[in-house]
Amino acid sequence: MPPDVTVFIPIGMRPLTDGQRTVRVSGRTLAEVVDDLEANYPGFQESLVEGDRLKRGLTVAVNSVEQPLGLLAKVPPNAEVHILPAMAGGQRWSAVTPSRYHAEVP
Repeated sequence: MPPDVTVFIPIGMRPLTDGQRTVRVSGRTLAEVVDDLEANYPGFQESLVEGDRLKRGLTVAVNSVEQPLGLLAKVPPNAEVHILPAMAGGQRWSAVTPSRYHAEVP
């Protein structure tokens, strides 16, 4: 299966891809995408997966939609997959309205 999924790599994982911000892989589920990442860029399995699920603190979005099913989530052809590590000390962006955000910024 030719690569048809674009994965956006967080900065902390870019050493695994020799600094690439995005990579193209194959997969119809997030588990298959992770398997192909691991096959092409060793170290991703350990960075992303614990047992049979995503590591705690990681979120994955497919075409800008967070995936509550984790590794079982479907990935359509030509999808964009974003790996989103948790950020400590802040609010989730979805909880911050634009007017509130701008009011807090000097």
